[in-house]
Amino acid sequence: MLIFTFILLPIISALILILYERINSESGSLITFATTLINLSLSVLLLFILNGGQMVYHFGGWPAPIGISLVLDSFSLLMLFVINLVSCVSMLYSIDYIKHYDSRTKFFILNLFLIAGLNGVVLAGDIFNLYVFLEIIAFASYALIAFGLGKEDMEASIRYQVIGTIGSFFIFFGIGFLYSVTGSLDLADISKIIYQSASTNRAILFAIPFLLFGFSLKAALVPFHAWLPDAHPTAPAPVSAMLSGVVIKVSGIYGIVRIFFSVTGVSPTLLNILLYAGFISIFFGAFAALYQNDFKRILAYSSISQIGYIMLGIGIGTPLGYAGALLHILNHAAFKSLYFMVAGSVDYATGTRDIRKLGGLSKKLPVTFLASISSSLSLAGIPPFGGFFSKFIIILALVKAGKITLSILIILSFLLTLAYFLKIQGKVFLRSQNSELYPNIKEVPYSMRLAMIIMAIMCLGLGLGFPWVLKIIINSAVHIFSNGVGYGNIISGL
Repeated sequence: MLIFTFILLPIISALILILYERINSESGSLITFATTLINLSLSVLLLFILNGGQMVYHFGGWPAPIGISLVLDSFSLLMLFVINLVSCVSMLYSIDYIKHYDSRTKFFILNLFLIAGLNGVVLAGDIFNLYVFLEIIAFASYALIAFGLGKEDMEASIRYQVIGTIGSFFIFFGIGFLYSVTGSLDLADISKIIYQSASTNRAILFAIPFLLFGFSLKAALVPFHAWLPDAHPTAPAPVSAMLSGVVIKVSGIYGIVRIFFSVTGVSPTLLNILLYAGFISIFFGAFAALYQNDFKRILAYSSISQIGYIMLGIGIGTPLGYAGALLHILNHAAFKSLYFMVAGSVDYATGTRDIRKLGGLSKKLPVTFLASISSSLSLAGIPPFGGFFSKFIIILALVKAGKITLSILIILSFLLTLAYFLKIQGKVFLRSQNSELYPNIKEVPYSMRLAMIIMAIMCLGLGLGFPWVLKIIINSAVHIFSNGVGYGNIISGL
């Protein structure tokens, strides 16, 4: 029942806000923040007590594959921690940030449904409910991107809806094919049937391209990335933090890992596809970021690049590569959600995201500036920040796998990352030009500052606490890549 709380609690809180419309926006923000704080506390507690173990909840006492199950293993626990960390800090940031928007209570209702959907995806033990929760994420995201109700907001949301619907269609088609071949929707049962029947295993090859296309689109991997740079600039800053920090990872990366590594199995061909899709995404995203002038658009393309590192690590196909990828999921969630909060704070204080019109903000927004330094150093892979360790492990995995040329090119990609973060620091915070345009601005409100401080400490803490993070969180989660059959045993209790 404990793991059901991650889904049930946000839904109950959302229903309270819906039923009691007279609740003012401040109370709504506090209810939402309290909900996310409880979920975060539970996920941290489970990190210590689960210790690489598993937890299963069967609805109505009906075991799989007959009944519906929620499953918590070390990988889904890692994702739960990431989801609830970013959502908690983002909702803290929203308490003051959202005050200049209308319909503030609706903002928190949508976020609660988004959080419930995210938690549901990583806990779902059957592929049908996984898809249902994916759609909850999608609809909540569409509404949140359009929340400002401006022309740009609506256009970005509609584009995201069109592309997201295409991705959902391919995932649905792939699920339908899996069901037609195996006669089951339960992930463990599908895995069991595939491993026991060679003919079924071959038939599943037809479902794999549809599932891979759909999940890659939701992960914004190149060439399925077009929706992301349009969605980020228009969305409220805490929504951008959620989109980049967790949504693309849960909707895309988690889906790829859970379906292919736990259910259908992976082939060398699939690993190579992931490897080179990640490689292309790294360089495309980094080059594109260099040529942007919208603060949040730079970060959107940067997200495409950083997701590439995660896919590259997975595509290496070794335990070391998997460890680097999982660690980068955690690090990217911290530094990129923080950077979107920084961008939101700059926009909040100055009224613009155009870095050509900004300058001299380091003295006027000191907390925001220091937060940007923390996120930049982790993003660029500078020790002792967390981003250094995940990227170092991925490079080490490439070298040990004999991919020397790729490892050299990835090291060179760090220079591109360094270039676009120096561009941000130079134009937004350090240069004196344009500083006279903002003589009376002051640091952002307290909740926004506190959220950035927490995430800035997290960026550094993930580096300084690297051995502990690797031991407690990452190492046990790596087993999901090499022990897909074990996932089936968890659900079925074999």
